[in-house]
Amino acid sequence: MHKCLLFCFFIGFWIIQTGCSAAYKLKRTSRAITDSVQYNPIFSKHFTGFVLYDPEKGKVLADFNGSRYFTPASNTKILTLYTALSLLPDPLPSFRYRRSGDSLFVRGMGDPSLLHPLWPDHEGLKLLKTSGSLFLTVVGGMDPALGPGWAWDDFADAYQAEKSPFPVYGNLARFSPSVLGGGYSAFPSYFQSRWVQADTTAMAGQARRGFLRSTFENEFILPPADTFILNIPFRSGAETIKSLLADTLHVPVKSGWSPPGLSWNTAYGVDADSVYARMMKVSDNFIAEQLILLCGAYRFDSLSTSAVIQYARDSLFQSVSHPLQWVDGSGLSRYNLFTPRSVVEVLDLIRKKISWERITRIFPAGGVSGTLEKWYPGDEGPYVFAKTGSLMNNHSLSGYIRTRQGRVLLFSFMHSNYTGSANPIRREMQRILEAVRDRF
Repeated sequence: MHKCLLFCFFIGFWIIQTGCSAAYKLKRTSRAITDSVQYNPIFSKHFTGFVLYDPEKGKVLADFNGSRYFTPASNTKILTLYTALSLLPDPLPSFRYRRSGDSLFVRGMGDPSLLHPLWPDHEGLKLLKTSGSLFLTVVGGMDPALGPGWAWDDFADAYQAEKSPFPVYGNLARFSPSVLGGGYSAFPSYFQSRWVQADTTAMAGQARRGFLRSTFENEFILPPADTFILNIPFRSGAETIKSLLADTLHVPVKSGWSPPGLSWNTAYGVDADSVYARMMKVSDNFIAEQLILLCGAYRFDSLSTSAVIQYARDSLFQSVSHPLQWVDGSGLSRYNLFTPRSVVEVLDLIRKKISWERITRIFPAGGVSGTLEKWYPGDEGPYVFAKTGSLMNNHSLSGYIRTRQGRVLLFSFMHSNYTGSANPIRREMQRILEAVRDRF
């Protein structure tokens, strides 16, 4: 009896000591990671925030400036992703329609995939091709084509395509050097007659990227043809969309109201995850903005970014610790302000909503895909699945780390007000995240 009690005493003592030792080791490791951020000579030259979180234990492992606000840039797409996952079905809705004889009356919902080169097999497009004539109905309350806080002089850059209720071709005109030489071939072909070529001297000082588009018209001035394809946003007004659809579908396309008494049906398009992955992996701003509009059209019959964001703040993100200053879907706006802790909390919401397999398909993978293809490689496969965010003088990375011990940790790294290249910052982030992978 005494031997049994003694044995139990030693086992209990060993368990307590082992637990204390493990807890001490975890605390020491967490402190070391925090110190590597706080006292980093590269990070000390600007404003840095970092949070590392264990979702299984509900424990913050490291926190430096985690409650401070930063410009998130494209980390904003993490919020857009969760909003779309919460509000949209799969496949994605594309447009509303009514039939009257051989006429099809269509109301745009903001679907970014219609006639997009990445999704040629679009179910909604097949429906449009069945119409004898097509009528686009007017939708009120649509957002301006460019979002609040966007750079006004970037209107001709591919990453700032316009928002619209019925986008087609990604709202981009593509000019490829002609195989016959001496100019460009436009896609869609509708724009072939809308460009002129200018020599480099004539364009000097007029456009920092070597091409111009009229501010308010779809008229393009292009440099002498080289080997590069030029992707330039086009003005996406109703007349342009009607002309593009008529040119593509070979049916008359007009504006008009549908006859009364007809019910609206919803046409569906493509696999949702394929669109989400495109948004996240290459940081597609156009898709992000259109997804927010699509959420509004599908759930509230309204093409209003601000209305969707207000609903998401009040209903989807009510548990987030710090109020979200959130104004657009893509992160192009400098008005957006989030804290690292809040971003981690949204990542946790995503983790609870979808499987790990889907997360790894949708998010960029370190050393493998998208904006992380050249960063954060793993010696045994990718260990970082995260979204980058970059605006001049701001860089963020937030997502998931798979550690060598098989744990999945959540993190948000945010940097503001640095000068020069972000590469030294990325290298230090990579070193720290490798330490997280190896030590937790």
